[in-house]
Amino acid sequence: MKFIKAVISSILTIAILAWFFPNINYSSSATLIIAGLVLTLLDKLLRPLLKILFLPINIVTLGFFSLIINVFILYLATYFVPGFTINNVIVMGVHLNQFFSLLLASALIGFLQGAFALVL
Repeated sequence: MKFIKAVISSILTIAILAWFFPNINYSSSATLIIAGLVLTLLDKLLRPLLKILFLPINIVTLGFFSLIINVFILYLATYFVPGFTINNVIVMGVHLNQFFSLLLASALIGFLQGAFALVL
């Protein structure tokens, strides 16, 4: 049941962010569902492994390396799902490259999923 709630939360988060931000796109509703499923699977399976693997680096950087792990998870989700893309974004006139666009999207996804966790 928790996994289904996490998948629904991911699907809703991607749909809301794609509606508000033109740089986050999905090609169809099937792509949206697959992207939510892949993002949840990567989050539940790969993130704990990466956190253990990079624990010394995470301790030295006082937890900031977790942001890199989040960006990597989101990059993998866009890599594995063909119709799900996160393009470069312009924030207040500054062109952000792919990494910083993924970092911004990752922060927004984390914020929205936290809000959905409170509701669901």
